[in-house]
Amino acid sequence: MNTIFKSLLIFVVSLFASNSVQAQDYSDPKYLAGAVPEEKGYVVFRQHFDCPGKTQKEIFDALNDYTVNNLLKSKIRLPQCRVTQATREEGTIAASMEETLTFKSTNWILDTARFFFQVVFEAKDGGFDAMLRRIHYIYEPMEVHGVETGLTAEDWITDREALNKKGQLRKVGGKKFRRATIDRKDQLFENAYKAVMKN
Repeated sequence: MNTIFKSLLIFVVSLFASNSVQAQDYSDPKYLAGAVPEEKGYVVFRQHFDCPGKTQKEIFDALNDYTVNNLLKSKIRLPQCRVTQATREEGTIAASMEETLTFKSTNWILDTARFFFQVVFEAKDGGFDAMLRRIHYIYEPMEVHGVETGLTAEDWITDREALNKKGQLRKVGGKKFRRATIDRKDQLFENAYKAVMKN
């Protein structure tokens, strides 16, 4: 991302972020160094879940149901959500997602961004792998003359972009986008695990 353009974007977001980052604890290690992994220069979240006694078919069916009936029908979903792969033989489910990512919601303030990502589940006997990748955002306050400006995870929430020299969260990329992304990833993965284990 162009340095001057990015500096302008940071300034604009800072104006809208000031009321969204007060009175919160930002010292939790889950948001600090190493919390946003990269693979070949791209942000990719991965997590393995053990599901003892569950077959690949049982896990696949539960994850497919979770994807179709939970993720694709959630209150925060936006129009571009769709399943892009569901291969029972391989145990793979993939969906391209567009959601509303909320930073702050009160009677006076509604601060949100459009959140795009791909979620992939790979079911196996006894467990599954979950992955979140291809992450980017559209933040309306950054629109210039009605033109949408996309923000990639790589330019916004990585350690080098979201943390200062002391390893603390920067105001915009860290305290806002990075925290909200990690929280949504954790929620999505944990709900997938619960969906598999409830049967």
